[in-house]
Amino acid sequence: MKETFKKLTFSVFRLFSGLKTTAFSGFFTSWGYAIKSEALYNSIDVKAFTDRLDMHRYLVKEHFNEKDPIVFLEFGVYLGQTYMIWVEGNKNPESRFAGFDTFTGLPEDWGDRPAGSFSAGGKVPEVNDPRSQFCVGLIQDTLPEFVKTLSADSRKVIHIDVDLYNATLITLIHLQPYLRPGDILIFDDFFTITKAAHEYRAFVDFLALYPVEYKPLYKCRNGHLVVEITKLA
Repeated sequence: MKETFKKLTFSVFRLFSGLKTTAFSGFFTSWGYAIKSEALYNSIDVKAFTDRLDMHRYLVKEHFNEKDPIVFLEFGVYLGQTYMIWVEGNKNPESRFAGFDTFTGLPEDWGDRPAGSFSAGGKVPEVNDPRSQFCVGLIQDTLPEFVKTLSADSRKVIHIDVDLYNATLITLIHLQPYLRPGDILIFDDFFTITKAAHEYRAFVDFLALYPVEYKPLYKCRNGHLVVEITKLA
């Protein structure tokens, strides 16, 4: 039986031997992250939502007090649905809200989504609130200057919906010096079978660089996960 299994395994791998190395390694790397993220995501026993907008509404109204000052940062604004939930739900005049996006869609392919997907046609959402601002452009161009205005003392809610690995990792690295226990990270695509080598992978690599401790708070169908920072290295 053992020899039969070895032969079968060898035969399967021979099927892939004709592929280019990058395609071969990319396939198994992606599936490796998919398996890991699926195992973690489905083992987390927290309050679960069926709709991501309901999850954001719950966070604003139940997890936070509307009168508490927060700094809400959203990376990947698109049409501004979740962004507006936070702006309208928090009433503290000292709160800040900032959205980061090109508003022209993905700068590169994301799995089966081609570059240009999720484009708002270059149109920034209309938000009539002096606490709000938008940083238009690629995150690596806009975030380094913006973080200079942040304080590590402020409580932050960071919504990451940039989809891509590079953009996610860049975002986390630039924000790391300003994180504190109690800050909230919301991953829009923490678990996704077809695109697991992006947001989840970036978070794993970030934790390898900066051993931040966290605890899961909420999750939502289709792979959304909310975590709270509990300890910094």
